[in-house]
Amino acid sequence: MARGWQEPGGARPLEGIVVLDFTRVLSGPHATRILADLGADVVKVEPPTGDLTRFTAPRVNSTSTYFAQQNAGKRNVSIDVTRPEGADVVRRIALRCDAVVENFRHGVMDRLGLDWASLSAANPRLVYASITGYGSDGPWTDRRAFAPTVGAESGITRSQGDARGGSYANDPHSHADVYTGVHAALAVVAALYQRERTGTGQHLDVSMAEVMLYDNEHAHDQLWRAPVPPGTIRSFQPGDYPVLAAADGSRFVVSGHPAERGTFELYLAAVGRGDLAADPRFADPADRLAHLPDLVAVLAQWAATMPSAAAAEEVLAAHGLASGALRSARELADTAWSAARGATVHIDDRGSGTIELPNSPWHFSRSDTSLHGPVRYRGEDNRDVLVRLAGLSDADVDRLERDGVLSSRVPAPGA
Repeated sequence: MARGWQEPGGARPLEGIVVLDFTRVLSGPHATRILADLGADVVKVEPPTGDLTRFTAPRVNSTSTYFAQQNAGKRNVSIDVTRPEGADVVRRIALRCDAVVENFRHGVMDRLGLDWASLSAANPRLVYASITGYGSDGPWTDRRAFAPTVGAESGITRSQGDARGGSYANDPHSHADVYTGVHAALAVVAALYQRERTGTGQHLDVSMAEVMLYDNEHAHDQLWRAPVPPGTIRSFQPGDYPVLAAADGSRFVVSGHPAERGTFELYLAAVGRGDLAADPRFADPADRLAHLPDLVAVLAQWAATMPSAAAAEEVLAAHGLASGALRSARELADTAWSAARGATVHIDDRGSGTIELPNSPWHFSRSDTSLHGPVRYRGEDNRDVLVRLAGLSDADVDRLERDGVLSSRVPAPGA
């Protein structure tokens, strides 16, 4: 359903594009969910053992909500591609596809005969995206990679721990996966656009490590080798932005470094402490950095006089400072803002209820780009996809199912 001011009935931007999806877990499925939300017909090829995320909790009607978030809106076939007949079926589907996305380790698709060279030889218009940890060439091609290991290798985990006084821990969010998914989807769309001019597809090599370097807004500072004047606030340092508590216990973040020239004066005006401008501890940015805990303590004292985070935001906004309450995803979803924007969406849970998931973040004026489900069971679309895209007969599908090349698991509701 179109959201808010979107014109109803508009075609989705990628309608007519068919994507063959060999991805699993997170980086690849996030990329192909983006493509599906934009209107592509995404066909997920799942092994007989199932995507690992199908087995996570919470779950309803044999559907994991983790799996649903990344895979709703796609069709699903379950093919054993390690068997020659299974690989042959996939090659027949690929002839009718515009794009392939895969996130296996480098070399896996080559061994299966489903690599870029093999598929593009038969379909020169194919756009083929490979997502790996460290790329398809170079000395690290064979390393196993997941978001926590790439976060460590790319400097993010180190940076987060350094900011917390040397307390190092894995981030609870798999940034390397989801960021790479976004970049891979963008690359596919760009390659499809270029194909309209050239008539041919190409291979896209997207590595998680390079994405994390590219998306690290402080990389420029960490790559800087020349001296920097002492007492300088380098690269904004948002890790120093204060987290404050109002009288009712609600917490909020204020955006802006308290020691920074210009921002310091806004803080003083907001908290009514203009007198501190003459305090030698806060004479200039270097002094303020040296006494940052003292400065934050002043802000904390003021925050404790505010009845709530919302009340504090009104005062701060009046003085040119942005603030935001610390919320959970659940709390944000329950706001009037979320309802007005359609920030979450309820999809069919394959029973009598729904699953609430994040909606897509793009609002097109003439296209519906919201999440459209439901999530499919493994192999649920075997017959439809193989008859329509691979040109098989119903008898062919029956034989492949008897032989174990195709499989499916479509449980009864409530299972």
